[in-house]
Amino acid sequence: MSLHGTEVAFRLGPGTGDEARAIARGLASAADGCRRHVLFLDEEAGEYGCLAEWADAADAAGYADRPATRAVLAGLEARIGKPPRVRVYAMEEDTPL
Repeated sequence: MSLHGTEVAFRLGPGTGDEARAIARGLASAADGCRRHVLFLDEEAGEYGCLAEWADAADAAGYADRPATRAVLAGLEARIGKPPRVRVYAMEEDTPL
């Protein structure tokens, strides 16, 4: 099965894990239909990323254009002073040996 991912990466500054979790909850709420939504945290550096996994490439590509996602991204842009990085990936899964 091929997978596709939409990543939203952002920097809030050190010690902002709770704020990042709140942003991730908003992004996850907007990701209806995704297989899985994951938050990556580096609280010490204040760098975060969310990854939504999709079965369909069109869903991955269109996620950032959903009204609910755009609202979260706009709030994040206001908070950090620039648009968060949004990238779409083809994903390959490896099985551990």
